[in-house]
Amino acid sequence: EKRNRIKKLLKLSSELEEMRSKTFDNFIDREGTENAKRAVLEAIKHFETNKKGLFIFGETGNGKTHLTAAGGNELIKQGYAVIFITEKDLFKRLEATKNFRNEESFQEIMSACMDADLLIWDDFLSSQRLSDDERDYIFQITNGRERANNPIWFTRNLTPQEMNSAEIAYRIDDRGRTWWRILANTRAVFNKGSNRRKASVMAQAYGVSIEEYEQGQY
Repeated sequence: EKRNRIKKLLKLSSELEEMRSKTFDNFIDREGTENAKRAVLEAIKHFETNKKGLFIFGETGNGKTHLTAAGGNELIKQGYAVIFITEKDLFKRLEATKNFRNEESFQEIMSACMDADLLIWDDFLSSQRLSDDERDYIFQITNGRERANNPIWFTRNLTPQEMNSAEIAYRIDDRGRTWWRILANTRAVFNKGSNRRKASVMAQAYGVSIEEYEQGQY
């Protein structure tokens, strides 16, 4: 029964095949990613007893999604039910339920997001402007999981300055309460790694290795 539950919840994940392929073995350790990797490994080790989530932020393309997906896959191996979801996909699917012909119901999606042992919410608050419905979705899911003592691992492309800004805090509600509740329920971790996707493209353009490009040897 538990195995069927895990399979059912996994089907709601975004880009499932790609996410399931991400492991710690194929993660490329790079300068600046140490703290984020350590935080995910510690969260896995103490998952049963420590229900505090993670909020991993930093530059785009520096391994945040890979690390959280790898952690989620390790927990699946241990028998936990995990959902990987990008914010864009989550909102799109919830909005689609307003069409009565839609295959997924609103309650199915929300229940899965509430019930999974771990929800990995990728690219959190990526929308510059949130609709009232989207603000409500964020509140319902984060509040429901807090009440159930079920953690969320968030990823977000943010600098430390942006992380502490009023603009991001007030995007969900005009008093910033939801934002600070989310951070209170998570361990914030700054992934200092640089953008590997950019390094890969530029290294190819200069005809050097990624390591040489990042060391300025081009």
